[in-house]
Amino acid sequence: MKRKILFLALIITITTGAAIADGMVFDPTDYEFSSSTPTKEVTKPDLGSNAKIESNIKEASSYSQNSVSGQSANFNNALFELDSAQVNIRNELLDYQAKYQEVDTQYKLIKEQRRVLGEQVKSVEKRIKDIEKSKNQIRKTMI
Repeated sequence: MKRKILFLALIITITTGAAIADGMVFDPTDYEFSSSTPTKEVTKPDLGSNAKIESNIKEASSYSQNSVSGQSANFNNALFELDSAQVNIRNELLDYQAKYQEVDTQYKLIKEQRRVLGEQVKSVEKRIKDIEKSKNQIRKTMI
């Protein structure tokens, strides 16, 4: 009995999940509904309006050409500005890399000097301890 209920619940879940998912996730968001838009009946213009239509077409084409050339000039200017900014940033990067390299070599030099001085300090401290030991041995032998 429990198996049948579980099996039926599983089937209902699968089918409702498929029904809910239908049309939600799988359709593209920018789907054009060209088939559902009402179509307008095309009317023939009278002969006097042909001149108006031709002048409108010429104006629209000249406007679009001017706007495209203006946009391409704007894009070219923007690209040039981006290129110059990129060159400036690269030059700044080279400056920082040179400074980093200089500081890094100084750091390595100081680190090596510190190591050498540390060894010298240890050797001097060892010599002082040895002298203290010998002084203590001499005192013991004198008593």
